[in-house]
This record gives sequence, C-alpha cells and structure tokens, in this order.
Amino acid sequence: MVYRLYRRDPVKQGSWYYAVKCKGCQQLVYVLDDKTEGKAPPKMIVDGELSIPCPRCAHDDFYTTGEVQNVRSTESIDGSRPLRVEVSAASRKPLWKAYPKAKATFGVGYIEDRPAAAAIVARIITSWADVEVQCARLLAELMGTNIPAAAAVFGSLRSSRAQHDAISAAATAVLDSQDLELFAGYMARRSSLEKERNDLAHGCYGVSVGIPDHIVWASQAEYLAFTTGRGDPELFRKKQFVYELGTLERIAQEFAEYFQQLGFFTGYLAARMGGVRSAEFRTERYSQLCNQPHIRQALERVRTAKKPTNL
Repeated sequence: MVYRLYRRDPVKQGSWYYAVKCKGCQQLVYVLDDKTEGKAPPKMIVDGELSIPCPRCAHDDFYTTGEVQNVRSTESIDGSRPLRVEVSAASRKPLWKAYPKAKATFGVGYIEDRPAAAAIVARIITSWADVEVQCARLLAELMGTNIPAAAAVFGSLRSSRAQHDAISAAATAVLDSQDLELFAGYMARRSSLEKERNDLAHGCYGVSVGIPDHIVWASQAEYLAFTTGRGDPELFRKKQFVYELGTLERIAQEFAEYFQQLGFFTGYLAARMGGVRSAEFRTERYSQLCNQPHIRQALERVRTAKKPTNL
C-alpha cells in the first residue's frame, strides 16, 4: 500500500522531525513532527511505500519506512499553506447582541465580499467529503474487506443516518466492549461536527458594512419566512448570527483534527489481528486515542449515558 505524505506546515530551526533524503536534490524533506525530540527511532506500523514530494526541487518519489530518520532541523522553511487567523473558542453570535447597530444584506454571492470568511467556509464544507472517505476506510476495516468494496457500499448509502447505522452495525458485530465504547465516542464526535457542517452548507449568507471581516448567517427557514413578504425585518434580524473568522477557523481545524483521528483509530483497529508487537501497540495506543482532544469529551458523554439512572 502507498501512503501519501505532504507537509504544508513550516519547519522551525532547532525542532525535531521525521525526514527522508530527497532522491532528486539529496536534501532533507521534513515530513512529520517528531514528538519524541529524537529520543526514539521512527516507529512505523504500516507496511508499504511512502509517496513524498520534495518542496525544494519538486522531485516526487517513493520511499520505504526504513529510509525515514529523526533529524533536528538546522534551518527554517516557510510552509505552503496560507496563514491562519487566530482561533476563537466562541460559537456563532446573535447579530443583535454582538453587533447591535449592524444590519445585514442577504443574497446570492454576498459571501464573496468576505473572501477570508468564504475561504474558511469552503474548507469546512469540502472537509466533509474527506471525513466520509475515512469513514469508508473504517467500514472496510470493520468488515474485513477491501477499501473499494467498502467505499461502494458506503457511497450507495445516501443519508448520513444510513451511513452511521451501517458502520455501527459492523462495529457491534466485530469489536469487543472496550473498542466499541471508543468507537461510540468517535461517532458522537462525528455527529457534532456534521451539524456544524450542515448549518454552514445549508444556511444563507449576508454581509454588513458595519462588520468588515466576518459573515452573517441565517437558516434557510428563517430567510424564506422573511422573503415571503410577511416577515418582520426586526424579528428576522434577531434570527441572524455572526460567524467571526476565529470561530470559522476553529471549526475548520476541528474537521482536520477529526480526519486525522479517524485515521489513527482505523490503524489501531487494524492491529487487532497481529502478534505480541501489535498487542503492545494497541495497549499503548488505546489510552492515547481516549485522550485526544474532543474525543475525550465525547467518550465521557458516551460513558455517562451508559450509566443507569436511579429511579
């Protein structure tokens, strides 16, 4: 199997990375952060080749896991992705409370007037397809089948509910209680992110000259009620919300985070049928997976819901 690795983040002088030597220019290609800071050799549980492009000379080649080395960078290299805005922990805000004097204009294309917001909204909406790809890989692992077959089954299920039920049925059939509980935490996190995505994908957007950077949002139902001609402008204004750039960036990064987490979970499950080394890996990995950001909170909710209530 071939694994594609392409680093977009910057490289910082003095920091540790997993790297390979480019087969074109012979310079180091920094691939992943080395959290051990050189204290442990590269630990790869996957079999197959690594497909890695070189950002210096654009040479694109295949490498074995044995060619990966720990290195401490003696240079700094700019990343390829655009700079991100600062993340905000805040959720979307009611327009009338956050910006009392602002009035918004809604219609097709107005989001274009806020290109920074539009770019982040696009990242969020398009991320869902990648999450579904990871879910298809997870289904393939649970079913013990090849990925194209699982992808065909998963893709034929048009509703999110049907997809969720299919993965859950497969998980219930093959996982032990510990892994099934962890799976439930992952699915709970999926549901919360899907709601964020659906709101952004199916909402209506407006802009306000009093809010130069952020975007105004309203649900389709509220916008439709207003545009029938019988809507109260002030009442509609109280149904509008502002997505600030920091809030949108947080949501976008959480989608990227979850995409990675699903991959980690699938890799953990793939080690179920291995030998002693795989058992050791799974024991260590289980606690790590349980303590990942947002998965930990979702898992706590799952465990709380399972506790019997006293009547």
